[in-house]
Amino acid sequence: MKPTHSTPDSGTGIFRAANDALEHAGCAGGPRSPRLGLVLSAGGARGLAHVGVIQVLEENGIPVTAIAGTSMGAYVGAVYAAGLDGAGLERLAREIPDRKALRAMLDFAIPPTAGLIRGNRIRRHLERTLGDLTFEQLRRPLMVVATDLDALQSHVFDSGPVAPAVHASAAIPGICTPVQLGGRRYTDGGAVDPLPVTLLRSRFDVDLVVAVNVLPTYDDLERCKDAAFTSLIRKTSIVSRLLRPVNLLADGNVLDTFRRALMCAQVGLVEKEAREADVLIHPFHCGSSWCDFENHDRYIETGRMAAERALPAIRALISSTATPTPTSHEIPPINSGLGCVAA
Repeated sequence: MKPTHSTPDSGTGIFRAANDALEHAGCAGGPRSPRLGLVLSAGGARGLAHVGVIQVLEENGIPVTAIAGTSMGAYVGAVYAAGLDGAGLERLAREIPDRKALRAMLDFAIPPTAGLIRGNRIRRHLERTLGDLTFEQLRRPLMVVATDLDALQSHVFDSGPVAPAVHASAAIPGICTPVQLGGRRYTDGGAVDPLPVTLLRSRFDVDLVVAVNVLPTYDDLERCKDAAFTSLIRKTSIVSRLLRPVNLLADGNVLDTFRRALMCAQVGLVEKEAREADVLIHPFHCGSSWCDFENHDRYIETGRMAAERALPAIRALISSTATPTPTSHEIPPINSGLGCVAA
């Protein structure tokens, strides 16, 4: 029996079109594609590169069986798991066209006892995008990672409502008020597991794992020193200096300082987890910023280019792990996320 899914439509038809495409993802002949797990890292606006990676996988007929994501990776992964395709994800990325639109989503807490931002506007945005979808209704299995502040460890959401789980996974500690769910407090999963490769392997039956890391590595930080210096000079105009004290998103100001402190832990955690992936895709460029949402085209293109470079390695792994096609009564339901790689 075909599973029933109540995906949000928002009047655009993009979820419906993507689901129709998934219904025809299987094929009758040739080897069956191995189960591929996709891990999407934290990274703020840099996570828009995940959209470009997903587009390239789709265009090359490479199906994704299961997804694990943290923070921005959880958001992109959740919408993709709900049925939105790469083109729809790109349209969604354009909903925050500039810094003004980003600031409109920041409802500052007065007094800021638990965080600088209450997060109610972010929650409503997620609810508009994901509706009342539960993990059980998703087109692909999804795992969302958050930080449990009471248990002082990572927490995996894989059942119940999706939108609150993504909200918890993306609540930057110190900046966003912790998300209360079931009597517990949750914040950004990037603090404990920004690239959850090991968790995906332990919870999902996959044959290979492709991980997408949009956070900088230690090598990136060294390589980008000159670019950072050039950027600093460019930003020291008279107007920039005058606006800097009131721009909380400016380099070195309070939000940027909180975020950079979090990144100190993330860089080391990511390098450890990256070694556990079969293929690592690293869409990163000097000068990128966690809050630079208006440059979505640049990040999406960076993701596409990195994914295209990784295609030979992914195809080689798929070929080496492909198994004969099962008989018709053995073909798993569409909800498993299995399909066939295009010839």
